[in-house]
Amino acid sequence: MEHIEEIQKLSIRVKYIPEEHRIDVFIGSLKDNINQEVHLWEPDSLDKAFKLVRKMESKIMETRKPATHNHKDGNVAAPSHPQPTRFTW
Repeated sequence: MEHIEEIQKLSIRVKYIPEEHRIDVFIGSLKDNINQEVHLWEPDSLDKAFKLVRKMESKIMETRKPATHNHKDGNVAAPSHPQPTRFTW
């Protein structure tokens, strides 16, 4: 999201660059996994490209959450970690 803010600031200062070129530069500067996805959607404005990136970043962050989903009853629970085994002699 920081990257979007930088591009927005730059875009305000350089108005003579066509929108299409700004979009290409922005998409080209993204990480590969997001770059390819945004490129497939062919956004026709810089704002649309920004929105796509924000949605994709949110989706990526959601998939990194350490919660598991119980599809049977719809509950979300934290992952369980195995407890250490206590040996008795």
